[in-house]
Amino acid sequence: MKRMSSRERVYAAISHQPPDRVPIDLNITLSGYENLRKYLGPKIDENPAPNAAMEVIPDPGVLQSLGVDLVSVKLGGGISRFSMLPETITDGWGITRKLAPQSVGAYYEVTTHPLAGSTSDDLKDYPWPDPCPLKKAEALQKQAEELYNHTDLALVGRFGGPILELAADLLGLEEWYLRLAMDKEFIAALLDKIGAICTADDLFGIEYAGQYVQIMKVSGEDFGGQNGPLYSLEMFREILLPPLRHRWQTVREKLDKVNPTAKIMLHSCGAVRSFIPDLIDTGVIDILDPVQPLASDMQPAGLKAEFGDRLVFHGGIDIQRLLPFGTPEEVAAGTVKCLKGFRADRGGFILAPSHSVQADVPPQNILAMVEATKEWVRRS
Repeated sequence: MKRMSSRERVYAAISHQPPDRVPIDLNITLSGYENLRKYLGPKIDENPAPNAAMEVIPDPGVLQSLGVDLVSVKLGGGISRFSMLPETITDGWGITRKLAPQSVGAYYEVTTHPLAGSTSDDLKDYPWPDPCPLKKAEALQKQAEELYNHTDLALVGRFGGPILELAADLLGLEEWYLRLAMDKEFIAALLDKIGAICTADDLFGIEYAGQYVQIMKVSGEDFGGQNGPLYSLEMFREILLPPLRHRWQTVREKLDKVNPTAKIMLHSCGAVRSFIPDLIDTGVIDILDPVQPLASDMQPAGLKAEFGDRLVFHGGIDIQRLLPFGTPEEVAAGTVKCLKGFRADRGGFILAPSHSVQADVPPQNILAMVEATKEWVRRS
């Protein structure tokens, strides 16, 4: 098969067509990226700005040198920093986070829940985020245009935030679950308000950069835990799905005008198999990320057999045990097992870690994952 560019390779895979090799993506935290760069030794002068989850977007030169095929473009930058991360940050939603050092790396933990104990009337008076400023949109457009014209990487647009995660952070996790069960009217109003703002950001991003993206990520809405769903199917369908579906359909309508070939990707960790038929039935979710293989009932072969003709899968490489604690040989073997399970040579799959690479993942294991993927089609 003729060698494809990264963009061609990704487009083939998300169109359920065989690529020349399986495309690779890499989401990574600040500490994980600094470890990787130190190991690779690239002379790139950059000081990447992480988001609140400590994820950074690698330099495209680093990605291309590794053989990674995708890069994210985001509306707005990360956390402003020079040499040190700030001790606390407060975002546009009024949520404050404090830097919490770990044995390896550090994370921002939510310390305030500004809508805890609020009523529906309080939602009317809350200082909700302003629309994205034009300056950020113009910076996004310039970044996406440069990446599209000067690299062959596939672009993933990431513009609006996560509706459910923001609701939980605004209320506090315990109150979020209690009010889901006991105060459905308030929760519906809250989700509609957050959803409208997130959707506006999505549309703004598509207006300025949508023509350049191959994948549009509609943020992250975690529906599952390690051993099962976080919500009943009844609650999901009655309360959570309607505002999410409205957002996804609105995004699809806008993409159809700007870039009809772009596909929509949804992130949800954990055991989410029971929700997949409903996601497919929305008619707008094309790609599911990140396929956490150690979660209950999320094994690649079963997912591919049941849903592979209607859904593309993105992820699949275990970040809980294999990448941090396996040997490079074990990582390579686990990668091949994943590729075979998803029948990835036939299309419909993008290989990536099942979440952002953490500080405890040895760079050698990242390289083992990438090299095993690049070699697999040639050997199979």
